[in-house]
Amino acid sequence: MSFDNQAVPNIIEQLNRIHQGDRHALAKTITMVENYPELVVPVATNATQIIGITGAPGVGKSTTVNSMIKFLRSIDKSVAILAVDPSSPITGGALLGDRIRLTEHFLDPHVFIRSLATRGHLGGLSATTASAIAVALHGNFDYILVETVGVGQSEVEVMKYVDTVLIVLAPGMGDGIQASKAGLLEIGDVYLVNKSDLDGAQFLVRELEKSLNLMGPKKGWTPPILLGSMEKSDGVSDLMDAIHGHRESGK
Repeated sequence: MSFDNQAVPNIIEQLNRIHQGDRHALAKTITMVENYPELVVPVATNATQIIGITGAPGVGKSTTVNSMIKFLRSIDKSVAILAVDPSSPITGGALLGDRIRLTEHFLDPHVFIRSLATRGHLGGLSATTASAIAVALHGNFDYILVETVGVGQSEVEVMKYVDTVLIVLAPGMGDGIQASKAGLLEIGDVYLVNKSDLDGAQFLVRELEKSLNLMGPKKGWTPPILLGSMEKSDGVSDLMDAIHGHRESGK
């Protein structure tokens, strides 16, 4: 799509509206940067923490995001969710997958949820994820959660755009084998073994510990491995404490 300045509303005007809490302007401006990737979004400097949530398909990323939203809202924190979904082969739009889990938050004025279609982009994100994050930063949220599509070992692009990378794993998903491989596991700042009530959770933790010990500390930060059952919100408080600890470490 060609870029036409006359066809695009003034982005500064839109960003000012976003800064004032206009969620409609936020949604509209993210659509603008999706349709016009050439648009440059001015940098917003604030205290927002950007968290990337990634992992293989089926480990419970959306359930984890839902549990994190509930916890953050319980302590009166605002949150934006940018959830990357596979693209429809027919329309090119996002296949919303299990975004239905987040419907209870749709009417909360302190929660903003937006799906982004990959549109064929590799790496677990969409081509305009960085621009969408830049737009959302103007909304002065306390947290921005970026959920990737289900990824494999080589799809690690999320690490470029977030402050903290959360790797979600689950027993029985082949992660014990993946734990011995380079790639996705090397980018984690915090590891969550979800579905901890299933057999094999403790074994997976031990496998992860072995792999991380071989890799050594990550620039002075030792990534914690947490157990949790996000369907029940078990362990979400410890998870958020670990994410906060990573930010405080400055690593």
